[in-house]
Formats: sequence, structure tokens, C-alpha cells
Amino acid sequence: MKLSPSTILLLACIGCSGLLLEANLVKGQAVPFDSVATSPDQWLTIDKIFVIGNKRTKEKIILRELDLTEGQTISQEALEEILIVDRRKLFNTQLFLDVNISQVRLDDHFVDIIIRVAERWYTIPSPFFRLADRNFNVWFSTENRDWRRVEYGLKFFQYNFRGLNERLYFYTQLGFTRQFALRYVIPYIDKAQKNGIEVAFSYSEKKNINYITRDHQFIFTDSLDEGIRNYRGTIGWRFRPSFYNNHYVDLRYNDVWVSDTITALNPNYFLHDGNRQQYFSLAYSFISDHRDYIGYPLKGYRWEVGMEKLGLGLFSDINLIRIDGSYRKYTELGKGFYLANSIQGYGSAPRRQPYANFIGIGYNRVWLRGHELDVIEGQAFVIQQNTLSKRIFSREIDLRKIFSIEQFNTIPISFYLKGYVDHGYVHNSLPYPQNSRLANRYLMGYGVGLDFVSFYDFVLRIERSWRFHGEPGFYFHLNTAF
Repeated sequence: MKLSPSTILLLACIGCSGLLLEANLVKGQAVPFDSVATSPDQWLTIDKIFVIGNKRTKEKIILRELDLTEGQTISQEALEEILIVDRRKLFNTQLFLDVNISQVRLDDHFVDIIIRVAERWYTIPSPFFRLADRNFNVWFSTENRDWRRVEYGLKFFQYNFRGLNERLYFYTQLGFTRQFALRYVIPYIDKAQKNGIEVAFSYSEKKNINYITRDHQFIFTDSLDEGIRNYRGTIGWRFRPSFYNNHYVDLRYNDVWVSDTITALNPNYFLHDGNRQQYFSLAYSFISDHRDYIGYPLKGYRWEVGMEKLGLGLFSDINLIRIDGSYRKYTELGKGFYLANSIQGYGSAPRRQPYANFIGIGYNRVWLRGHELDVIEGQAFVIQQNTLSKRIFSREIDLRKIFSIEQFNTIPISFYLKGYVDHGYVHNSLPYPQNSRLANRYLMGYGVGLDFVSFYDFVLRIERSWRFHGEPGFYFHLNTAF
């Protein structure tokens, strides 16, 4: 919102006369520094809401996140609490490096709200180089640091496209996996900003793929001329009725082809004659996210439920249903201590499933700490995780004398020392003796570690883990545990 000349003149006059009262939110706390005592239960009316610093982001995208509206009447105490929450919600849009909200008292009954934002760097074309395996620890230990198992290419991310929080993703990839992918997300297509859509397409191919799991490790073929090709398309609907709740519905098409060698080595790869699997799938999920900071949460909670049906009757290649859910709780204990707890469950049917679609712990970034090297497949699993951490260092490094670019001239750095305990159980009712050592039994991993957190949601975890079944080890990750 642009300030009208009359409003600018009014604020200037008030400021010059020394009658301007302001309360700033500093580090998430409302700190009034006006000279007039204000009763917490005093009622105020919000006159105007001003947004400053949004060079690209449309104002309506910012105002969509607020609990406050112009003309709203609210007590002083409630206002200060809502401003803290609204600042957190704006930060969690991942559009801004910093958000500051101030209140300007016009008189005893009216107040203006000033929102100052510092936008992120939204256009990010960059080369990338990464490992093809499930995580660094698998590549380093199980795959003997094989440099042929790397992927590289060019990524192009356009965040906040057109200033409407739209996201455009494009990347091309070579190396162990050759892939081309395109994705476009429009969060809002209606005036009420509640409905959005997503479209995506990808093509990938590999010469070397895992055709079976043995003793909880993927077994790969020797190099083939062609191992697997996969076409995938997605059309999705997004519905966000409130600030914290999101509904997702996705219709997907998958077309997977594998070499005859794969189906000869494992006849259960697709569970049918032939080396091609085609199917449509329909997925629904609901997410309620109340975390303080998505990149590395310290307070709040998040819960999620989902269901997916693979095979809608147009093809007879697969008939599978999956249901999953999770709940995560983050608690500030005081004096720099934090507690995080999580429980996650998964179930699927029927009992007999194609190997290509049979999952469990070790897939999709789901694993128990200490069991990063293991793949434990089953029709169902449950895991429960706990982390107690202590912030031992937190500081912002000022680089303005080196970098003139606003998005990179300050770097926040934090270190957390932690201890953790994870439990889990995987149920597999199939006669699968070559992969049963860890299935159908209680699993536990525990350890200590150090987390390094910086800007743009960068997280590095260094962990020393022990477990009931197996040797201890050091593990490294570039994401949060849950």
C-alpha cells in the first residue's frame, strides 16, 4: 500500500511534534517505548496497514497472511500477541529474509501497523552436483565412495514469480540419473486467495538400478545399455481455507519401463508379465502447520494425514492403496533448551505388492537415526523420534562491507548441541527371508550430534549414533531430522 500525501504529511507533523508513539517487535517480543503508559486491556482500532520493502511481492500476498485487518478493533494486549504470530507467518512464507512489524499510535484510540520486509533472492539459476544414493552415508559406506554414482546439471528456480508467490522450477540433470523436469505452482487463482493449482512433468532414465533388496541393502545390476525410463505428469489442486491448514489433491500419470534383465532377475519387480508399468494415481493430503520457523522449527507443532490410490482402473498394472500420518511437536524449555518429538505411521494394502512400489523405512527421507544405511520394507511401519537440544551459539555476521547485495550482506549462524532417541517397528507379512533381519522387531537408535543452521534454510547435521542391531557410526545430513 502506498502512503497518500495527506498521510505522509500527518505522520511528519506528528513526528516533528514529538507525539509519535511506536512499539517495535524485536526478536519476536513486543517492546513499547512510548512515554505514555498503555493499559493492556485498552481497546484500539487499526486505521491503516502499510507495507514497506516489498519490491516484487504484491501487497495482497502479504496481507493474506495477517490476522489483522484495517478497521479491526482489538485490545492492546491481544494486538501485541497477534503481531508476534503474524511476523512468524510472514517469515514462514519463505519469501523474506527478515520481517519487522511496528505499531504507530495516532491517538488514544487509533493505531497504524507498519510492516517492513527484506525480500529474498528469488531468481536462482545454478549448477548442482549431488550423490545419487539415498543419503551421503549410503554413498560413503555401502557404495564405497563410487564417483560414478553422482548427478550433476543445471537448476533454475524462479520463486515469487510475478510477485504472487508463484514458483517455477526447471532442471536438467546428467550423470547416474538423466532427468528433465518442469514444475509450475500457482498458489492462488481466485480472488479470495484460497484455491491454487500445480502442473508438473518429468522424464528420467538410469542405466543402473536396484532390482532387489538383500539384507536391507539395495542390490544393483551391472551397467546396462538402458535400465529404466520413467515418464510422470501431475495436475494438482491446492486449497488453503485458513492460515495454517492446507489441502492437496493430485492426479498423476506414471509410465515406467525397465530392461528385460531387471524382470528376469526379479520376476516380482512389477508382479506381472512384461517390463512396463502404467497407472494413474489419485492422492489427497491435509497439512496443519503451526511451527515457528519451517527451516529449523523450535516451537509449535505440525500434523499431516494422507491417502493415495495407485491404479484407478484404466490400466491393470497395479492396485495399491497407501495411508500415512504424522505429528510433530516442538517445545521451548527455556535457557536455550528445546525439545522435539515426532510420531509417524504408514499402512498399505494388499499384502503382496510389486517390488518397484514396495516401500518402508529408508525411503522418501524416512529413517531412524542410526539406521541410515538400512532399507526396511513392509506393508506398515511406525516410528517415534525425540531430540533434546541446547543452543550454544547464535550470531549474525555483518558482511555489508564485502557484499552490497541486500540478500547476502548478513548471515545468521546458529549451533545446537543435541541428544536423541528414535524407536520404530516395520511389519512385513511376506515370506522374505533375505530381508527379514530388521523387519517385525523392535528397532532403536540413539546418539548425540551437532546442528549448524544458517540462512536460506541451510541445515547441516553431524551425528554419532548407536543402535540395538548393528555397529555405531557417524552420519551427516543436509536437512532436519523431522
